[in-house]
Amino acid sequence: MGLPISVILKPRLTAAGLLAVVAAASAAAAEESHVRARLVADAAEIRSGGTFHLGVLLEPEPGWHVYWRNPGEAGLATDVVFGLPDGFTAGDLRWPTPISFMQPGDLVGYGYEDPVVLAAEITAPGPVTAAAPVTVTASWLACKDVCVLGSAELKAELPLDGAELDLSKRALDAWSLSLPAPAELDCLELSVTGGPVRAAGGADLVVWLNWTEPPGAVELFPDPGPSLKVEGVRTQTRGSLTRIDLNVSRLKTSGAPATTLRALVVTEEKGGDRAAAIAQIDLD
Repeated sequence: MGLPISVILKPRLTAAGLLAVVAAASAAAAEESHVRARLVADAAEIRSGGTFHLGVLLEPEPGWHVYWRNPGEAGLATDVVFGLPDGFTAGDLRWPTPISFMQPGDLVGYGYEDPVVLAAEITAPGPVTAAAPVTVTASWLACKDVCVLGSAELKAELPLDGAELDLSKRALDAWSLSLPAPAELDCLELSVTGGPVRAAGGADLVVWLNWTEPPGAVELFPDPGPSLKVEGVRTQTRGSLTRIDLNVSRLKTSGAPATTLRALVVTEEKGGDRAAAIAQIDLD
């Protein structure tokens, strides 16, 4: 069966990762953030009931990275907040496919080393005024040899024009191509062994992916949300079969217990092209 694409949830920071982040950020608090932030919007005009995209372009310095919505075993998720005029509404923040990287202590992180756009679709009310003042507030943790907290409050009056609009359109075009595409991976079957994941304690699970053809490199980016904790992700592929080991445990939250773990499955071929889809991993 194929793996459907869907939107996934916000991340959580592990206790060990939080201690590492606080120590590193405190040591480097006086340094620059090593990330340039720009507001981007593709609104050439504001139409009643119309939609456009609004977000932030983050450009880390060479060798630095910022984090995905699930930062991995250590790190801090990037955060974006929109300030919109009355009546304007924002959809879900859309995240490009991340990469993984190894951090001090052999801790795996998920995020971005190249320039990345985080944006959402904005819907205008009706009627609208000629100009719409907007604010995009972004905060991030940038890491290389040390980690530095950074933030920016970016303001603009929409619609944009001239060079600002041209830069925004190019950035948002690249962003749309970097999002997990609405397609299915060439996967015949996804199955899970181990578990179940009970209310107290964790369980070791094994996710099996049976491909129609041998894939290139395969990675799993878990998106546990607020009620789950995922550790020890290990991926092995031999021929047309991929085995992914992971430990999943439940956290005490006020909401209903999660019955599935959502995760981004990414394959990378020899030419460097990457395909991504969302797997729903049964926990019961």
